[in-house]
Formats: sequence, structure tokens, C-alpha cells
Amino acid sequence: MCFDLYTIDWTAIGSIVTFVAMLIAYRAIYVSDKQNKRNRQLQLLLMQREIEQKRLDELVENLMKMNDSMQPIVVADYSMKLIQGIFSEDDRHFIDQLAAQDRSDNNRLDIQLVKYDNNQSVKSVLMVLSQMRQKYGEWVRDISILNLYNTSRVIFPSELTNIISTMVKLSREIAPESEEDIQKILSMKTNDLDRAINLMNIFCHVISNYLIAKKNIFEKELCAFVQKEQKRIDNMAFHDSIN
Repeated sequence: MCFDLYTIDWTAIGSIVTFVAMLIAYRAIYVSDKQNKRNRQLQLLLMQREIEQKRLDELVENLMKMNDSMQPIVVADYSMKLIQGIFSEDDRHFIDQLAAQDRSDNNRLDIQLVKYDNNQSVKSVLMVLSQMRQKYGEWVRDISILNLYNTSRVIFPSELTNIISTMVKLSREIAPESEEDIQKILSMKTNDLDRAINLMNIFCHVISNYLIAKKNIFEKELCAFVQKEQKRIDNMAFHDSIN
């Protein structure tokens, strides 16, 4: 069979070649565009992951700082100093610092509670911390005022009555077994300031033990939350990148 080059329709062949080249080019552009889109999505996911990681790290750091600021040994030691009448000026300054820190921590905790109101996993951690802060904060306020009354002898009876009432209420609530000792102190024939300082002997032990127990719960809740949240963050880019 002979082929005559003059009889071949080179125009048609050229059109076919051009069409095939266009298909190849279009395919390459399509694949490249799809890959670029996937890369952009992955970059966005990685950025989001970084933001979420930073958010988690900052939250955990804040919660740990608030937890660490409440030390049972501090409650016991400074209460004993008040009871034994060896509360120094340096001790007073230290308690003032605790009071300022307590107010700051309460404000930060309130913000976190509002911020994570719809996040049940972290809210349970925040609620345990909030319960500790309420009890600890009451001890800080009470010991600060009682020391002021004890040194200056300038007393506001209604406030002192409220302190006694609060210490009794919380002690009964947290440690019902302390009822007998509470009644002995309340029945003592003495003034309200001495009665309040004697009640601090019970109250400080109740609060110290309460903090120890709650700290264990808090740490377990926090670890469970971090483990769950970290797994979610680690899987953010991976799952979406393979879909």
C-alpha cells in the first residue's frame, strides 16, 4: 500500500493534534487547580489547628495558675498563726496579696465561664475550679478581716456575725462531722471575735481538706478534657487532608 503525502489532510490531523494537546493541557490545569485548592484547604486547616492549639494551651495555663494559687498548706499555716496570735506584719501583707490575687482569679474565671458556657467538656472543669475558688475566697476574706479586727480592735458587729455564720454554714456543709466541735465553740462564754477565731481552727481544716479533695477531681477532669481536646486538634488537618 502506498501513501501519497499530498493526499493526506494535514489540516485535519493538525486539528486533532491541537485538540489532544488542549485536552492534555486542560487536564494538567484541572489537576493543578485541584491540587492548589487542596493545598489551600490544608494550609487553612493547619492555621486553624495552630489557633486551636494556642487557645487550648492558654486555657490550660490559666486554669493551672488559678488552681496552683490555692494551696491547702497556706490555709492551714496562716490560720494557725492567727489562732496562736503570731500573725506578723509580713503575714498581713501576704494575705493582702492573696486577697488581690483571689479577686483577679475570680474575674478571670468568670470570663472563662462566659466564654465556654456552651462547651460542656471544659465547663465541668471550670465548675470544679469555681467551687474551690468560692470556698477558698471565703477563707481569704475571713482571715483578712479577723486579723484586722484582732490587731486594731475596730470591729463591725454585723460583719463579724456574718463571718461566724458563714464559717459555721460552710463547715457544716463540707464536714458534717464537725458539728459537735462547732457547738462547743458557739456555746463558749466569750466575745464574738474570740469565738470567730476559735471557729477558724475548724474552718481552716475543713477548707484545707476540701481543697485537697477537689484538686484531685479538678486534675482528673482537666486531664480528661485536655486528652479529648488534643486528640480533636491533632486530627483536624489529617482527616480533612485525606478526604
